Amino acid sequence: MGLSRKTMVREWIILALCLGLGAHVALGFLLHGGQNWPIESYGYYGIFFGVFIYVVVQIGRSLWWFKKGGRSTQSL
Repeated sequence: MGLSRKTMVREWIILALCLGLGAHVALGFLLHGGQNWPIESYGYYGIFFGVFIYVVVQIGRSLWWFKKGGRSTQSL
């Protein structure tokens, strides 16, 4: 069962948005947080937060899919 080009593009866009949001979360910690985290590792924190957000989004999408009944809305 192959994935269509449209599906792959959608997944890449979701991943890019989640990584960007993760970078903004790390930047928020850098600018507004009181913690003394080493600044050199904020890139790693950005990736970590981005992947974490991506996993949460995928879980949410899966729950939405199950709630909807698992029916695909794409016509072949």
